[in-house]
Order: sequence, then C-alpha cells, then structure tokens
Amino acid sequence: MTPAETPATFRGSLTLGEPWLGYIRVSTWREEKISPELQKSSIESWAARTGRRIIDWITDLDATGRNFKRKIMGGIQRIEDRQAVGIAVWKFSRFGRNDLGIAINLARLERAGGQLASATEEVDARTAVGRFNRAILFDLAVFESDRAGEQWKETHAHRRAMQLPATGRPRFGYVWHPRRIPDPTAPGGIRLQEERYERHPEFAPVAVELYERKLAGQGFATLAHWLNDELLVPTTRGNRWGVNTVQRYLDGAFAAGLLRVHDPECRCRLGQDHFSACKEGRWLWLPGAQPALITPDQWKEYEAHREQTRKTPPRARRATYATTGLMRHGHCRGTTVARSGRNPKGGYIPGHTFVCFNHKNKGKSACEPGVYVRRDEVEAEVLRWVADCVAGDIDKEPKRPSQRTAPPDPRARLIVERSRTEAELAKIEGALDRLVTDYAMDPDKYPADTFGRVRDQLLGKKGDLVEHLKSLSEVDAAPTRDEFRPLMAQLLLAWEADIMHPVEKNAMLRRLLRRIVINSRKSNDGARWSLIRSYEFHPVWEPDPWADR
Repeated sequence: MTPAETPATFRGSLTLGEPWLGYIRVSTWREEKISPELQKSSIESWAARTGRRIIDWITDLDATGRNFKRKIMGGIQRIEDRQAVGIAVWKFSRFGRNDLGIAINLARLERAGGQLASATEEVDARTAVGRFNRAILFDLAVFESDRAGEQWKETHAHRRAMQLPATGRPRFGYVWHPRRIPDPTAPGGIRLQEERYERHPEFAPVAVELYERKLAGQGFATLAHWLNDELLVPTTRGNRWGVNTVQRYLDGAFAAGLLRVHDPECRCRLGQDHFSACKEGRWLWLPGAQPALITPDQWKEYEAHREQTRKTPPRARRATYATTGLMRHGHCRGTTVARSGRNPKGGYIPGHTFVCFNHKNKGKSACEPGVYVRRDEVEAEVLRWVADCVAGDIDKEPKRPSQRTAPPDPRARLIVERSRTEAELAKIEGALDRLVTDYAMDPDKYPADTFGRVRDQLLGKKGDLVEHLKSLSEVDAAPTRDEFRPLMAQLLLAWEADIMHPVEKNAMLRRLLRRIVINSRKSNDGARWSLIRSYEFHPVWEPDPWADR
C-alpha cells in the first residue's frame, strides 16, 4: 500500500504500525473454551513481532462459530469503513466454523481490501499456497465442529433413552442428583451415582401453582412479578424471573413428567442458525424419568389454553367486556370490535356498540352489509342463551326411554383403550429400564449387536404406543354438555345478581364458547340502520361449524 493509497484515517501513523482489530471468540464447546487472556496475549505477541498495531478489541464470549450472528460482523463493517486494515485472530477457527459463512464473510472482508491473520498459524494469503493452506485450516475447523456436533447428538440420544433431558442441570421444582459428584474418598475424587430428579419439597408446590395461575388467566408478566416480588424465589441460576423465563419453563413440560425434543426430521436448523425455538413448532413429547408435578389433564388443559391464546389477538387477551374476543360477524366471518358511543348527557360511552371490523376499516368491498349492534343487546342475548340452552334444565329429571337400551358411550370405550395402552406402555418402559440397567452392570453378557437391536425394538414399540396414546387423548378431549352445567349455573346466578366482573364473565364464557356470531341483513325498506339480526352460539361441546375456514 503506497502512501497515496493509505486511508486518511491512519495515514499519519505508519510509524506506529498498521492499525488492526483484534478478535477474540470463546466457544460454547467445552473443549474449545480457550481463555480470552490467552488469545489476547498471542495476538499482541504477533502484532509486536510483525510490526502491527491493535487499535481495538472485539470479544464474543460463549459464542458459537457455526453462524455469524456475532460482533465479528461489526469488525468487518469497520474494515469497510477503512478504520483498520485487517482482523487478527488467535486461530482461523475463531473466525468461524461454517463453510458458507466463512466464504461469504471472508470474501466481503477481502473485497474491502482487508486481511485476516492468525497469530498462531503463519499463512501468507497473498500466494496460492498460502490460500490453499488457509482453506485446509478452515476445513479442519468445520470438520471439528461437525464431529463435535455428532458426538453431542449421540450423547443426547443416549440420555433420551435413559429418559433424561439432553443436558443435565437443575430444574425448577426438582432436586437434581447429578451422576458425578465430588468425593475426596473416592478414586480420582469423583463418585458416580444414578442421575435422577426428585420432587423439591419447597419449590414443587410453587411450580404447580404456576400452572394453576396461568390456567386461571394470569399472564406471564404477572407470574414473573409474583415469583420475584411476592415469593422472592429466584431461578435455578439465581437470577430474577422474566416473561420469557416463565414462558419457557411452563412450555417445556418438564413439570408434567415429559421431555420436549426437537423433531429430528425438522429442517429449521435449530442449534445452528438460531437457538431460541423451532421456527416450525415441531416438538416431540417423550415420557421422562422425573416424577410429574402436575397431572396429565392439567397439561392438556395448559396446551389448549396456549393454543387458544395464540389464536387470540393481543388486545383481546385482556378482556374489557364480557364478550371480548368472542364476537364474529357471520357474513365475512371477521371480528366485531367495540366502539364508543355518544352520551346524550355529554361525553362518550366506552364500548357502546359492536361493529364489523372489516366493514369499518376496509370498506364495503371487504364486508358489504356490516353490522351495528349495541353491547347491552349482545350481553342480554348471551344471558338468555345461558339460561335457556344450558342452565334451564339442570333441575329437570332427564327423560329416559323405558324399553330401550342405552347406546354405548364412546368415551367409555376410549377410557378402556387408553388404560390398556398405558399399561402396555408401562410394561415396555419397565423392560427398557431393566435392559439398560442390566447392560450397564454387565455389558459382556450380551453378544455383539444384541443389546442395540433389542433396545431399538423396545424404543420402536414405545414410540408407537406414545403416538397411539396421543391420538386417544386428542379424540377423548372433546367435552360433553353435561360437564359444563354446574359452571353455567354458577355463571347465571352471578350474572343475574350483578356480582361478577366483566373479566370473570369473559373467562367463563371462553371456556364455554368458541364464538358468538351475529348475522345481519338489510330490511326491505333499505334504511341505513334497519337491519334484521340473528345470533348463533358455537359451544365447545359441539362440532365447530367453522372448522372448514
């Protein structure tokens, strides 16, 4: 680089050496956790030896090299801005361990006139031999990363076969007994034991109440405040609870006695390009060895609650009125929203009427007739439906044909089939536990490949039974009308006595109704607001008439 070509940013400091950026990355892989101090010392020695000057340091702690969502991208941007002439790393593997990412970002760096140098791998990338050697070092780094990934997959598969989570660590609500514990009296100072989770005497009830409060309608933020401010209970890492922390814990199903496993057939590249959650939502639920803190019915109810919440617009999740989030217009099947009305005495009445969202915000091309109905009229219709269709015949004796045999109850058949499947699943799990334990105690007892073949057969049968049990649970999840009669009686009495808050009414109605549909059509005289209205109620115990939507 001639003086005329030297960037103005550092043209006057050639005597101090070329300005370079030092990059330090500490890997998430335990065997690659090279200390930042060692990397910095090596880079400084290289700079002193070659006459370069490190003007700034870029540090990525506990960062994987499988992607480039790291601070290194800011360093490349600074090279493009001509603030430095290159980036120095401890080894080329610190730059990255992904073929595509290395090729793209190294090309971007060199296209800007920058250089990439390794403090411990002397390579002259200006020559063909140097570029060839650098490519070999990068390929070796990618190979090591892929090999480590495969080893971790094998480890995770082995732990899942033992009905343990992929990573052993403390879990909230449980006492963790790790496999390796320090023991000065044992050889090597380490004593081995069976890894297991046991119910925590103090925090297990808190975990159960977390699910109960969420099912009662509390949000994740409210639960985090309850844990932090009222109970003063930290996470297993000693930190304060946050919204995402509570959500991840409840969605993880560990307290339900299950293990959440990413579907191996999914191609979303979880763990490579991103780490938070599967973008396609493809999870497998496997039975775990830990004791369940909540019942299977509570977990099913939580899953249904989360699914309903995902389908509900954010503003409708916190009810303002009794029918918030339930109103639909039959013509366009869109939502109806509350609108304020003018008070004759002055001011406005919040939520005075319901109008069709599509008609109001998108015009007649989206919904030609629209709808306009007062909220008190809607709530009166809902109360009438509760009284007439649900609570009206609670005290009546049901009529039974005197000379007819009662039809078989399909739910009873499902209960029998589920009990049989659960018993068979318990038998398979017991056989698998005995096989693994026996093999661990005496591995020479089994001929070559016998253990693996039998284990795979048992795991296959177990997977089939789990899928069959899941299908039975989905079929059996459809409730009956009789199950909701006591709830409706309670709602009717409280509503008529006017002792229930709209939020409470809304929570109960959401358990009973999929939606409330308002159908409207203009009357023959063509008057603007002269509409003929009718109401439809879609309860949860009947097939969804809008399932084909």
